[in-house]
Amino acid sequence: MSGHDHDGAARVLRLLARKLEEYLEGDDLALETLAEALEQEGASPEDIQVAVMGIRGLAGMAAPGGWVAGFPDRHAQRVLSAEERDSLTTEAWGYLLDLRSNGTLDADQFERVLEALTAFDERPVGVDHARDVASRVALEAQDGTLPGEYPHGDQEVAH
Repeated sequence: MSGHDHDGAARVLRLLARKLEEYLEGDDLALETLAEALEQEGASPEDIQVAVMGIRGLAGMAAPGGWVAGFPDRHAQRVLSAEERDSLTTEAWGYLLDLRSNGTLDADQFERVLEALTAFDERPVGVDHARDVASRVALEAQDGTLPGEYPHGDQEVAH
């Protein structure tokens, strides 16, 4: 996802906050007009999905499908530490959760991706960077080397 997608999710969250405030101020139709307002805002289904994942993450709620934090199977929802929350965009976190839930990354690979991403100076890490790191980790051989890397030091080709 691009920065545009991040902006779309942020627009959805601002709109939702505004509608909730309007409701609290006595506008009984504020929530009934939410779908129309989302359409007028140009919110894509992806923008809305990212916003929902962000809300669920903030609320500590399990994602749909019965994910429960703490069980080490591929459907477990991992809770971010404070450092990790500051390190990743909502889109990047959602992307990684999707890889974990569909079995693309196992628990160990998932943790290695998070460890690598939190080590970067870039804050917050976007989904494109998360995708690159996750791809590299998923392609690692059992000995931890990446395709094209040599386990016994650098190899240079004579020109």
